[in-house]
Amino acid sequence: MKRILYILCSILLLTGGLSAQAKKKPADPGKDMREKVRAEKRAYLMRELSLTAGEVDALMPVLNELDDKRFALWRSTETLGRRVRQGDKTLTEAELNTYLEQMLDFHVREAELERTYYLRCRSSLPADKLVRLPMVCKDFARRFFERHKR
Repeated sequence: MKRILYILCSILLLTGGLSAQAKKKPADPGKDMREKVRAEKRAYLMRELSLTAGEVDALMPVLNELDDKRFALWRSTETLGRRVRQGDKTLTEAELNTYLEQMLDFHVREAELERTYYLRCRSSLPADKLVRLPMVCKDFARRFFERHKR
């Protein structure tokens, strides 16, 4: 009888512990996705631009910083932008004009960021690879997000 009770308690404790472990979620799923994007981007750039390990090691911190700043810039227009993309009929003329100004300003600031960061890459990449870098980065983003659509 004691043996059956012992086995039964053991089974209950083990299954309770396993189900509690299965419910854990990652602390920051956005960070996991960023790391996945960065790892795939690194491999894609090495393949498409024929980069050496040294070149990609020097390049990735600069590109990661550019991506972080570009993302922060995009987030600044996100609230109004979401309403426009969803076709919100309650948007006023003033809000639409504000959004237009935000988008024009966004594109100018993004171009300034790209210029600054791509010029920082001059010291780590030869000119032929540096010229192709923006095109390859855009191609990577398009392909990555096509594969990972929600």
